[in-house]
Amino acid sequence: MIKRRFHNISRVCKFQTPKEYIKQQNIQAKEDLQLKQDLLNTNFKYDPKILSSNLPNKQPINLELLNYKPLRLPKTHGDIVADLELKSYDELDLKRIGDFALRVGYYLGIPLSPLTKLKTEKRLYTVIKSPFAQAKSKQNFHRITFNYKIIAYDSNPDIIDLWLSFINKYNFNNVKLQTKIASYESLDYLKEIQQSNPEYPQAYQGLEDPVALKVKELLNSEEFKKHM
Repeated sequence: MIKRRFHNISRVCKFQTPKEYIKQQNIQAKEDLQLKQDLLNTNFKYDPKILSSNLPNKQPINLELLNYKPLRLPKTHGDIVADLELKSYDELDLKRIGDFALRVGYYLGIPLSPLTKLKTEKRLYTVIKSPFAQAKSKQNFHRITFNYKIIAYDSNPDIIDLWLSFINKYNFNNVKLQTKIASYESLDYLKEIQQSNPEYPQAYQGLEDPVALKVKELLNSEEFKKHM
C-alpha cells in the first residue's frame, strides 16, 4: 500500500549559468566571512545552566546530560520526513552513533523516534582451507550484521540535511548510514513547473564539440521537455 503525502510547500526548478553560480558563491563567501567576523567581535555572556548544583565539580547541563539517556522532543503532526537506518558488524559502535544522532536531533529541534533495533542478519560462509593439500578441509565464517533505525518527524528539509550531514561528518568507518527522505509538494506542483519555463545554462554556446552539440540538441528537444 502506497501512502501519498501532500504539503503546501512547492519547489520550482531553476537552472543557473556558470557566471551566475560563481557570483552566488562569491556573495555567499562574503556573507560567511562577515558572519565570522561579527561572531569574533561580539562578546557573549557565558552563563551555563547547571543540572546538579550540589556536585563539587559543576558541569554545564549539556555535558552532564551525557550521563543520561538522550532527550526526545514530542511529535507535533506525526509526518515522517526522514528514515535513518544504521548497519554495522559492531553493535557497540552502532549504538554510540545512534545515541549521538538522537542527541544532535534534540538540540536541532527534531522530534525523533527512539533507537529501534531491526532484524539482525546472520550469514554463514563455508570455504575450503586450500585448493591442494587441505582441499577436503572446510572453514566456516560467521558474519553478523546489526541493524537499527531512527525516524525523524515534523522538520524542515534544511534542518534534516544539517542533521544528516553532521552525523555523517562524525560517523565511524564501520557504521553504514542509509537514509530515506520524504519530500512534500503541493497539488499544483506540476502546473507550477510547466508555467515556470526554466532556462537552461548557456554552457554549450559557441562550442563545436559534437558531444556538446548533441547534448544541446537533446536539451532543446520537445521529447526532453515533456519529462520536465
